[in-house]
Formats: sequence, C-alpha cells, structure tokens
Amino acid sequence: MPTSSVLLLPGGATLPDGSTGNLAPALIRVQGSEANPKKHLLALAFDGAGGKELAWWTFRMPADYLSGGAVKIQWRLNGTANAVKWQATIGAVTPNDADTPAEHASAAASATTTNVNTTEAGRLTETSITLANLDGIAAGDLVFLCIFRDSADGADTATQDAELLAATLEYTS
Repeated sequence: MPTSSVLLLPGGATLPDGSTGNLAPALIRVQGSEANPKKHLLALAFDGAGGKELAWWTFRMPADYLSGGAVKIQWRLNGTANAVKWQATIGAVTPNDADTPAEHASAAASATTTNVNTTEAGRLTETSITLANLDGIAAGDLVFLCIFRDSADGADTATQDAELLAATLEYTS
C-alpha cells in the first residue's frame, strides 16, 4: 500500500498563548551560511531549559487516508551530545460528532527519544513517532496534531533549543 503525508511547516503552526501549561516554542528565522543570496527558513525553537513547549497544526484529513499514522520530525540542535524526547498527540473530529472541535480532547501522547547528531552541531536529524492512539481518525475529519518537547523529562538530556524545521504526518493511502 502506498504512503502519503501531510506536510507540517513551522510557519503553519498555531502557537499557544503562553499561559500556564500552554507554552510555545519561538518561531525563528534561520539564515544560510552560503554566499548571497542566502537561503532563509523558519524553525520552531523548542526550549532546552526545562519546560514543556507545544505547537499545533489543524487540517482536514485527506480523502485518501486508509490507516496508520506516524509523525516524522526534521530538526537540528546546536550541540553534539545528549538526546531530545519528542512527543506528539492527535485529535480527530468527524462532522456531526457529539463534541465540538473546541471541546474535543486529543488522544494520549506518543513519544520517541532521539540522540543528537554527534558529528557536527546543527546537522539535520530525523525523529519518527508512531502514533499509538489515532483517536478514530478517518478521511475528511478535522485533525488537530500537537508536537511538543518537555525538556524537563528525564529522557531529554539536551540543554540547547531543538529547532524543528519541518514535519509530516505519514499514513497509508
């Protein structure tokens, strides 16, 4: 069966309001080091200083969705040691559901810890999180996907910001 994906870019994220329990990563601009014209890209800088920061994406699940779900995160970190624990959760609302999109609770989070690239600081690293609970997602559902880092978690040992450059939700179509 083929695999399809939904692209999740930093600039398309909805960031929380900063209230207690709703901290957001910084949306930053990264400039390339090559000669002009230099590339510029957006990144979400998830803090390494002991907090939980979240970013949300909202989209309509594509019509070709059949099953499964894994979040693939491409990120970098200005360091060559330790690990980052990434987590993701998903919620799906079907038209005419008993609850509204604003009151719908997301499924339990799934997590994966990935070592940073030990060769050179700032190198691209990829983390894959298989979503253990898909909240009954179906084609056409309104989907809320949250990617977060809780740097206070004991498995997250990197103290630098982890910069999310891109992510995808991959599924069987």
